[in-house]
Amino acid sequence: MEFRRIQFTGRSSYIVSLPKKWVLENNLKQGDIVPLVINPDGSITILPKEPRGGSEKKELEISKEYSPDMAVRLVVSAYIQGYNTLEIRFLDEMPSYKVEIRKILQLLPGIEIILDEPQRIIAKSLLDEKGVNLGEILSRIRSIVLSMIEDLELLANNPGESEILRDLNDLENELDRFYFLTIRTVNKLLSRGISPEDSDIVRRDFDLIGILFIVRNIERIGDHIVRISEKPEVLDYSRLREFFTAFMERIYDRDLKTIDRLMLELKKIIQSTDSKKSTARESYRRILEYLENIGETVINMALS
Repeated sequence: MEFRRIQFTGRSSYIVSLPKKWVLENNLKQGDIVPLVINPDGSITILPKEPRGGSEKKELEISKEYSPDMAVRLVVSAYIQGYNTLEIRFLDEMPSYKVEIRKILQLLPGIEIILDEPQRIIAKSLLDEKGVNLGEILSRIRSIVLSMIEDLELLANNPGESEILRDLNDLENELDRFYFLTIRTVNKLLSRGISPEDSDIVRRDFDLIGILFIVRNIERIGDHIVRISEKPEVLDYSRLREFFTAFMERIYDRDLKTIDRLMLELKKIIQSTDSKKSTARESYRRILEYLENIGETVINMALS
């Protein structure tokens, strides 16, 4: 860490000199303009150059050397890394690959297919990312999971009900959409050194990493809810809703005493849940363990 003295110049300006080594390493010179970001905690970040433009394009070449799953993962990876234009070229006749890639493109928030040729797809993000708010995303994710738990409870009493199953699968797809959007948003914020305006949940850069861990665990919770729906059982879904709601609220207030109490209660229920009895109970226990992970992440965020 270096220390620099604040100096007064003119009638109303304060200046701090920049380290010569840093200036030279970043090919800067007198008269250059550097972006300056005021962070929620009062610190200032100075960037050596303008952030990477949002119009960057990523070209992907897909051949049969990749499995369809890998092809889909490459598209998702390009999206979450922040590329706004994706050009996907197929080196062979690959209709089944195209079907899977079209499906994932339709799942990614803000992405529209603007060109669809036999061996090429171009998709572009039409998302106004300045309007993306992490707090609003987490609020929507919370509502989705609570609705999924409600569907699960209905299925336990009405196994195989097609409308409930359809609704639950639609909710899982929506959860996946917001999961991808969260990763993309956090990645862009971190790579550009920009602090989001919704500082209720992001008070330090570490909180962005915390949010990534939280949404990843929530996405896994959604997977296990769907798994339970395949062979539903009557379990304590009301208690599950209470725990999920309580842990989501702690993201905002960082109340360590409440988190401590919740973690102790959760630990007892995890230990008393026999996951060997059925697939549903195994997934139920896994969901509780993911909630425990969320609690641990919030504790880390509270101390950061």
